[in-house]
Amino acid sequence: MKKPLIGISGNTLRDTSGAYVDLIRSYVNQDYVRSIEEAGGIPIIIPFTENLEQAKETIDIVDGLLLTGGHDVYPLNYGEEPLRGIGDVFPERDQFDFALLAAAEARNIPVFAICRGCQIVNVYRGGSLYQDLPYDKNCTIKHSQNQTPSLPTHTVDIEPDSKLAQIIGTTTWITNSHHHQTCRNIGESLVVTGRAKDGTVEALEDTNRPWFVATQFHPEMMHVKDVHAKTLFKAFVDATKEVN
Repeated sequence: MKKPLIGISGNTLRDTSGAYVDLIRSYVNQDYVRSIEEAGGIPIIIPFTENLEQAKETIDIVDGLLLTGGHDVYPLNYGEEPLRGIGDVFPERDQFDFALLAAAEARNIPVFAICRGCQIVNVYRGGSLYQDLPYDKNCTIKHSQNQTPSLPTHTVDIEPDSKLAQIIGTTTWITNSHHHQTCRNIGESLVVTGRAKDGTVEALEDTNRPWFVATQFHPEMMHVKDVHAKTLFKAFVDATKEVN
């Protein structure tokens, strides 16, 4: 059987020193690429572009979409002014990711969204974010890990009837954590299926779609050693094999 093509949303990186200062590069973290390859898919990096029609056309050639991490989501996209705790934003990339998501939903192909990707999904569906976790009065756990990316550091409780629980075969997952923003008001047709012990949203699903899972944590970083992360990526890639 032909291996499925998985579109991975790309970002840009600017050189700040050396012979190529100010050179703009298109990239994704290698963890995403490796996780898709090891799960049996062919990773296709979708380079950032402000040509949104071209971005949408790219989705026509892939079997699934992986939305990746990166900058904070532009708060005006969910009707808020920037608060003091917000980090760097990239409004043009928000629009790029929205366009990819719209095209993927139009084709009803599997979508897997990670970290910023989870937040993008929520905002695209009309939800909002905590711009910085201290603004969430219930947040007591350290969510910005700032050490070994793959290291599991906190517990995520998963809804028993969720796709995520069915895939990994448990309702508890000790995950890594690399974020300072999280979902606040939940967008249309999305269901919270995972939370940290302090209530922070760690997983979302759209149960109206065949395969639509978002995680606030980073299973692609845990994929090297964690069996649940491997199982989740395998389930995602397997689901894309059913596309046309």
